[in-house]
Amino acid sequence: MPALAFLLALTVLTAIVWWRVLHRDQGDSSGAAVLGIPVQSCAPKGSPKLVLPKATAVSVKVLNGSTRDGLATTVSADLKARGFKTGAADTVDDSGQLAALSTEVAEIRYGTAGKSAAELVGYYVSGSKLVKISRSDASVDVVLGKSYTKLASQAQVNAAISRAGKPC
Repeated sequence: MPALAFLLALTVLTAIVWWRVLHRDQGDSSGAAVLGIPVQSCAPKGSPKLVLPKATAVSVKVLNGSTRDGLATTVSADLKARGFKTGAADTVDDSGQLAALSTEVAEIRYGTAGKSAAELVGYYVSGSKLVKISRSDASVDVVLGKSYTKLASQAQVNAAISRAGKPC
């Protein structure tokens, strides 16, 4: 008799878990926001909301990891025209990093304080990879790879942010 009661309780518990899995609300607001507009994501309910900063609040340094001369300077100027704070462009000298960037569009490197800034920049550098590094400030490095072609247009950025705002 105790074994039967245990099996019944286990069956009820399993049914409750499956019911919750099948009926969970997938439209929870838990992603990022741009200019105060919430962006949906697939994060679990109750996750803290990530708010994307305005471009004018983001400091970006662009590094050229491709073989095209002047690319970092051009991209830095383009980001500045979009409102980002940009520093002097530079070139990647490390051969190991250059090899890693040979097939990449770009790496967006950021520290803990710069996660939301990196995500915003990621919408502009479509196809890039976010890479968390040890850094205490909120600045972001964009390291351009050989597959980089151009920044996304403002319309493409807005559309991508809008798509990210749809439930999963």
